Amino acid sequence: MIKAGILGATGYAGQELIRLLYGHPEVKIVKTISESYADNKYSYVYRNFTGISQDICSSLDYETIADGIDVLFTSLPYGVLMEKLNEDILNNVTVIDLGVDYRLMNGGEYKQYYGKEHKSIHLSSRFTYGLSEWNEDRIRTAEHIANPGCFATAIQLALLPLIKEKIISTDITVDGKCALSGSGRTLTVGTHFVEANESVKPYKITNHPHKIEAQKAVEYFTGEQARFTFVPHIVPMQRGMLVSCYTRTTTKTNHDFIRSIYEKYYNDKQFVQILDKGMYVETKWVRNSNMCHINFELDEQDNSLIVFAAIDNLIKGAAGQAVQNLNIMNGFPQDMAINHVPVCI
Repeated sequence: MIKAGILGATGYAGQELIRLLYGHPEVKIVKTISESYADNKYSYVYRNFTGISQDICSSLDYETIADGIDVLFTSLPYGVLMEKLNEDILNNVTVIDLGVDYRLMNGGEYKQYYGKEHKSIHLSSRFTYGLSEWNEDRIRTAEHIANPGCFATAIQLALLPLIKEKIISTDITVDGKCALSGSGRTLTVGTHFVEANESVKPYKITNHPHKIEAQKAVEYFTGEQARFTFVPHIVPMQRGMLVSCYTRTTTKTNHDFIRSIYEKYYNDKQFVQILDKGMYVETKWVRNSNMCHINFELDEQDNSLIVFAAIDNLIKGAAGQAVQNLNIMNGFPQDMAINHVPVCI
């Protein structure tokens, strides 16, 4: 059995990790770490675990965090892990980080998008970018994983095949919609029910970090330099994410040819499904699952192309992809513990 620790266990992504790992036949959770709820039963924090988990949340001690475990999942706000992570920890436990601190950025870019100096940027070289469907070979032999962000995951899965084949312009506009859980469990004015309900609003229009992450990942996987105009929005849902990507094809083409490109890259990828023509993606059809649904519309008159992708931001955009990466690293079936039919109602 793989012995796992969860740091940030009482956040939304942490809760999803624990829920998924409870169904994993090869993993045993031995550390449930939460500074906010130390010494409380986990089922006190999340009462859906009543009668299932008797775990007690432990306080955080970086000196002993790697003791007794094989893998450490970290799910912390930006800038927290980079303050304390060090070579000793990385030498003694596999880290799968759901946070942003080690995702492709250099120190200057991190400061630009997060407004603070990165204290351990040199450790980034020990992390492999964990977009499961596109980096499987590297993930299989990785030391540590930097799990992609939710918007970055949806954007890349939607666009990478077309960019890789050079059949679309790399000047792309992306409209993103994300549920309130994407902002984390800590309440702010912007995510307060009274403020967010019955309203849709854009945020971080020019400096959302998933924009730079997606751009750098495109170069990482394709060698191309994409330019994104990215406008994310908060919508009053609990979970779910949809991106609409606007671009143009570089040559005259048709629906069947574009579909053949997606099938070339995703035909054997069970968690990425291309919907039938005229069947539009909806967040409800991927809810509570590790699935990504993609479809597109092509206007053959002017070569304009709109690509849509929907994921569950907490699963494919966070915890589910982390478990998928764990499975790849250990030679397990990729769908182990995450092969759930979406819950649409």
